[in-house]
Amino acid sequence: MSDDLITGHNRSNTSGAFDRGRRVFLKSLLAGSALVVLDQLGGRHLTDALVRAGKSATHSLPRYQPRHHPGQGFGQSVAAGDPTSSGAILWTRIDPELVPGIRAADYDPALVQWLDGASDSPQDAVRRAIDDGTFVMVEIATTRDFSQVALRGYTPIWRDYDNVVKVDTDGRLAPQKTYYYRFITKTGHVSPIGRFRTLASKESHLDSLRFAYVSCQDYTNGYYHALRFAAEEEVDFVIHLGDYIYESVGDPSYQNPLPDRQIRLPSGQPKAFTIEDYRTLYRTYKSDPDLRKLHERHAMISIWDDHEFANDAYYPAVAPDDSLKSHPDRRQIANRVWFEYTPARIQFDPGKSFKDSIRIYRSIQVGNLAEFIFTDERLYRSSHPCGEETLDRYFSAGCPRMYDPAQTMLGAGVSQQKEWFLHRIKNSDSLWKIWGNEVQFTPLKALTRYVNLDAWDGFAGERKEITQTLKDAGIKNFITITGDLHTFEANLIMEDYQKDPDDAAVGIEFMVGSVTSSNLSEMIYQAATNTALGAHSNPLPLEAIQEIIRRILGVTTPLTRSLVDFVVDKLNGIIQTENPWIKLFNSTTHGYCVMELTPYKATWTAYSVDDTKSRDAGDKSLLFQCEVPKDQARIRILNP
Repeated sequence: MSDDLITGHNRSNTSGAFDRGRRVFLKSLLAGSALVVLDQLGGRHLTDALVRAGKSATHSLPRYQPRHHPGQGFGQSVAAGDPTSSGAILWTRIDPELVPGIRAADYDPALVQWLDGASDSPQDAVRRAIDDGTFVMVEIATTRDFSQVALRGYTPIWRDYDNVVKVDTDGRLAPQKTYYYRFITKTGHVSPIGRFRTLASKESHLDSLRFAYVSCQDYTNGYYHALRFAAEEEVDFVIHLGDYIYESVGDPSYQNPLPDRQIRLPSGQPKAFTIEDYRTLYRTYKSDPDLRKLHERHAMISIWDDHEFANDAYYPAVAPDDSLKSHPDRRQIANRVWFEYTPARIQFDPGKSFKDSIRIYRSIQVGNLAEFIFTDERLYRSSHPCGEETLDRYFSAGCPRMYDPAQTMLGAGVSQQKEWFLHRIKNSDSLWKIWGNEVQFTPLKALTRYVNLDAWDGFAGERKEITQTLKDAGIKNFITITGDLHTFEANLIMEDYQKDPDDAAVGIEFMVGSVTSSNLSEMIYQAATNTALGAHSNPLPLEAIQEIIRRILGVTTPLTRSLVDFVVDKLNGIIQTENPWIKLFNSTTHGYCVMELTPYKATWTAYSVDDTKSRDAGDKSLLFQCEVPKDQARIRILNP
């Protein structure tokens, strides 16, 4: 029985060709994961296998041993992502002051090296890198004390990618099992311990699946209490719907970050433009103890929204708040750094244009119970339909272009995403179809105007195409999970919002509020008191909020606290009256959501957390809870 060293873009095509009991594989980060040497231990150790296979090997590989307190040198801790039934992407970053890592250009991404007794031994460069300590050892175990190691190996630290490590263990672990993992350097520095759970195989019949989801976590605007509570949930994984970082950090003319949450970018600018700017943001965000805790406890499936690049971004790499000209270099930098810091089964090719260098839309199936379909609603989307001025995008009267089929969120003609998305929906054989969607899908009007044309209201023609597809194909059990607006909502998805009754709904939308980013209530307070606290993470510009206040009260500022509360209550009532498909609405708090899927129903629970401006917050509280019965697009409200 032989050990193997393989590389490839699709491991499933080769999995039957070698022994699963003992295998060693080599892949390049440029092809989707790290260059890695792994051995599923059982009988013969990795060291012995390499020595026997190497025709000229003169010594064994070192076994790195922990000698320092866990976490030293691992400022961003660890993370797991994109779990499958047989693995996950494992991620960390090592302080380059401790270990500088290796240059990616030193390794051939197409290298294939078989260790079957007939092939040559591993490249000398690989062996030297392990001996020199520019690789890190990764261990995956079924016990937290690592007494039962399931997988162990060596993987490079990639200097060109900000000293990150990414390892894909897909195809090497057992389904529906909890694993623990850690990274150890030759110097004896050891990472914190991470944990993740593999998913059920596609053939499995599941009784239940439970996941949490979050979005919009402006670091400067508050503390991550929602993430701490989400980490404590017993869930199979967590979904992040975007705005993991904010490119803006604290322009004193309109921002006021918390004193201990301020970020200074290397460029000295109030927004990220350079690669070191974006890397600084991810390093800072990932140093937060509550975000670290979430990543250490659960695997995360991530997509981006706009702030991973720039506010209200659209194709071709335009950030309208900064310039109406395309900025492909900045967009490419944002793509690259998201790839570096996100444990996702995504490839990045720096040799291609910003549009083609990365593709984040993908789907993940969990047993027969659910398929999760994730889309990218920034990289390929059209510009805003009615113009790029503030009141063209927000609190707008609308315009005919909103209904033009060529006005696209998913990027027809720019990418194959729309065709892929509709095909996945129509052909999924899972009971529940869960769409990971960044921005509000259902219409949202207030005082007869469109609140947000940066959301799907600005792409109403394409939205109609999607809902028509759902209706014509008889798709059932379709649920959209959404972020972006910093608001909790439970909505019916209609094919015709003007004519269809509730019982004609084709799906359900459940929106999660923000982790810290300002909600509508906070924005009204800012506008009414002439403050701009947190304005950089507002879901709507202050100019739009001031116009809403003026239309409700006849004046804008200054207002008393009681008048602010009156405007908030009045706006909530107006929204639910003008949008009868919105069954639950709250934009006064922060938190996260949990969804449990069973063969009979989907249960959605929204949690509110205490004051995000205080480091010492108390507890969470139940905000909303409702059910969606199997095969019925209706919302059964359980609480309140």
